[in-house]
Amino acid sequence: MHPLCIPDRTPAKLDELDELYRTTRNGRLRTRAQMVLLAAEQRLTAAEIATIVRASEDTVRRWLKRYLSEGTEGLRDQPHPGAPRQVTAADIEQLLAAVRRRPRSLG
Repeated sequence: MHPLCIPDRTPAKLDELDELYRTTRNGRLRTRAQMVLLAAEQRLTAAEIATIVRASEDTVRRWLKRYLSEGTEGLRDQPHPGAPRQVTAADIEQLLAAVRRRPRSLG
């Protein structure tokens, strides 16, 4: 496979990635930012990055390609459509009201 090159290593882009890496609480997003930083700053190959972040080489390549096409926002998880919510707002309110009551008042 051909090595992927991260061409836009501008200080602003690297600072944005570094900020994301240091501040996010999302572990998956942090790892993805780390992958790009390793490729951009240290010019590591996908195989070397995969060893560091304990992911497959294909996974590293996928996230580097996504970064190249979509930028930092491409590192975030995309929403996945699913079944519509079955719990209504009224159900949630009823549950919260029950949780907030004292145990003895429930009988």
